[in-house]
Amino acid sequence: MAKARALYKKIVIVAAVLIAALFFMRIDNCAAGDISIKSAMKARVIDGYVILINYETYDKWTDGILFKVRCKFEEKEFTFTSSSINNVERGWHKTQITITDVIKKRYGSLKKYEVELYRNGVLVDSKKYL
Repeated sequence: MAKARALYKKIVIVAAVLIAALFFMRIDNCAAGDISIKSAMKARVIDGYVILINYETYDKWTDGILFKVRCKFEEKEFTFTSSSINNVERGWHKTQITITDVIKKRYGSLKKYEVELYRNGVLVDSKKYL
């Protein structure tokens, strides 16, 4: 009888932990399914670099979008951030982050970069590029 109670308690504890884990996983992933990075590319322009970002939103309207581009130059690393984007209708969209030529002159060429997508302060997608 005591073994049955101990087994029952273990089952209840495991079930509670699994339910809690599934609940928290759902909260983290609810924003991730609403928006995603489709592609990004670096373009060299006369006054520096432009990181062109294509992304897609799935909700009728999306607010609180922010992009960060973590760049590794020959001599140093920097993070460039977009302004907050709001009132974005469902569909495909483009944005860009400009990096001035002064950074290239001082720290060398852009070797690799990572684009991070945040929604309401939560990281929901990222892509690395060489």
